[in-house]
Amino acid sequence: MKYISPLLLFLICFGCSESKKESDKNVAYFGGEIINPSDEYVLLYHKDELVDSLRLDENNRFLIKLKNHENGLYKFYHHPEHQYVNLEKGDSLLLRLNTLAFDESLFYSGKGAEKNNFYTELYLSEQQYRDNSLYKDCKLTPVAFEERIDSVYTFRKQRNEEFFTQNPTVSVDFKNFINNVITYTKYRYKETYENTAHERVNDSIRIPKDFFKYRKEINLNDSTLNYYVPYIRYTMQYINNESYSECIRKSLKPNTKINTSLTYNMNKLKLIDSLVSLPNVRDQLLRYTAYSYFRNNHSDIDKNNEFFKMFQAISHNSESKKEIANLHEGIKDLQKGSFFSDKIYVQDSKYNKVAVNNLSSKKGKTLFYFWTSRQPGHKKLVTRKIKVLAKEFPNLNIVGISLDTNHKRWKRALRELEFPVSKQYRVTDDESLSRDFGLISINKLIITDQNGRIIDAFSNIYNTDLRDQLKK
Repeated sequence: MKYISPLLLFLICFGCSESKKESDKNVAYFGGEIINPSDEYVLLYHKDELVDSLRLDENNRFLIKLKNHENGLYKFYHHPEHQYVNLEKGDSLLLRLNTLAFDESLFYSGKGAEKNNFYTELYLSEQQYRDNSLYKDCKLTPVAFEERIDSVYTFRKQRNEEFFTQNPTVSVDFKNFINNVITYTKYRYKETYENTAHERVNDSIRIPKDFFKYRKEINLNDSTLNYYVPYIRYTMQYINNESYSECIRKSLKPNTKINTSLTYNMNKLKLIDSLVSLPNVRDQLLRYTAYSYFRNNHSDIDKNNEFFKMFQAISHNSESKKEIANLHEGIKDLQKGSFFSDKIYVQDSKYNKVAVNNLSSKKGKTLFYFWTSRQPGHKKLVTRKIKVLAKEFPNLNIVGISLDTNHKRWKRALRELEFPVSKQYRVTDDESLSRDFGLISINKLIITDQNGRIIDAFSNIYNTDLRDQLKK
């Protein structure tokens, strides 16, 4: 407790100056200390709305007083990581974490700590099983797999009951949330099992119908989980599997290309439209489906137009409709043989706007790659791979485009690159990523010839034929 005592002392002293009535009934405190911070801020969200942007002090600590706030699930970001936290009136919650092991080091103290430490324990347990055992277990027979996940579920259910017994003052809402978390986690495991069965097209294992009896119990419109990403991911897996099954019923051949087909993805749009009414969940599922479709389909414009038309008709979110419209237009504009529009700009280190169509080299091919300071792991990895390509292809003109719109953060990240042979720029705004570059994946590459003509606007740093593309 030594590390947090100054903050606790501040909390206690500050609380003494407030009226007891307000402190007890309407106020909650949320603060803590970040070891090895990767950003200057902690961002607190509720229902995907920013509550406050909390700047770390000289001791890497932060604190917020919430007055008349809504009880329930919040999300805090310390880029590039995030985690959920339950905040209720009367809580005085302090966290400590080390960004080198974000989730594993996360620990709470103060009033409200027990429930949040318990959720962290549950989260880490699920992650450990998913990372170490789930995909091995998916090779079991359906009966053996069910026995395995039933034992995992039973253990977690017992652990829940023990915690609730030891902490009788925990709110009913929190109990319901935790019970829903472990229930839908179990359901997600079963969806994962079916999903891996789709990939094992030559497997003799056949899943019996009663394996899916749990689907009668699911609620795809649970408002208590409206902003809980694991629930949204579960729902997406369910939609994926239902769409796949529908494709099989329509006599499409079981193969790995079903999930990239227009039929499969339009089925998903229809299922989301008919089954999901919660606005946030619905919007997220539609966006995921659009990005998934366009990630694998960027050359057949007629099919893309058909998918896009249905998306626009089904989506009710104006921002998402604009976002996907930009992506759709960007993909059409970046077809092989085309040129960058002379209206597409990036910024250099001195805030100058530079036309992208002027960045190609007359000496040979140009390779555009993307990165962001928000994903330091990816930044290091992609820089390492691009450096290897620079050495292997000395005449290759390399242009790095950062997704950072904060100029100071970008400049700071640039100093860490140590990559003098590349030219570095940043985007002018977030909207330009879809419209100008058709950016679906941060691993994307764009290759142009010496005249600036696009050779491939949808290459990838992990493509096995990348070197062949650069040699031609």
